[in-house]
Amino acid sequence: MPADVQADRGLLAFVVGLVAGLDASSAARVRRLAGSRSARIGLDDESVDVSFGPDGSLRASSSSPAEVACRGRTDRRTVLDLLGARLEVRDAVLSGWIEVVGPVEDVAAIFAIVEVLLAASVRLPALQVLAGELAGPPGPVRGPAVAWYPDEITAAEVALLSELDLMSDGPAG
Repeated sequence: MPADVQADRGLLAFVVGLVAGLDASSAARVRRLAGSRSARIGLDDESVDVSFGPDGSLRASSSSPAEVACRGRTDRRTVLDLLGARLEVRDAVLSGWIEVVGPVEDVAAIFAIVEVLLAASVRLPALQVLAGELAGPPGPVRGPAVAWYPDEITAAEVALLSELDLMSDGPAG
C-alpha cells in the first residue's frame, strides 16, 4: 500500500476525499443533483450526514440522532462490486445490498449521484486511490442474488404462454 494511503480512513474522511477528488464537471453535476437536500449515508457500521451549503461546499459530519428525510445504506463489499463493474446498482438494490429510504425525488437524486460517482471513479486518479484504499485485501467473489427467472416453469404458465402464442417453436434449425 502506498505511503500516502491511509489504512483506515473512516467513512467521514472517505466522503470528504471522494467529493474533493471529483473533477470540476462531475463536482458540478453532484452539487446540482443534490441541491439543498441532505441525506444520511451508511457504510457497514458507520454513517455520516451530508449536504451542500449555499456556496456549494460539502457539509459532512458524523450522523446525529436526529431523523433525516433520506438515508441510504450498503456495505463495503457492495461498493467494491459496483466499482469493479461486477454488479449494477439496480441489481444491488433488488438484492437488498443497497437500501435507500426517502421521498421519491430524493431517492432518485441519490441514485443519480451514485451513477456520477461510479462513472468518475474509473477515470479520476484520486478516486482510483480511494477505491484501492477501500478495497483492502481481496475477498471472495459474490454471485448475483437477483433471481429473474424461476428454476422451473409451471403447467399454468405454459398454458398461458401457449394461449397468448408466446411459446417458442423450439430451437432454430
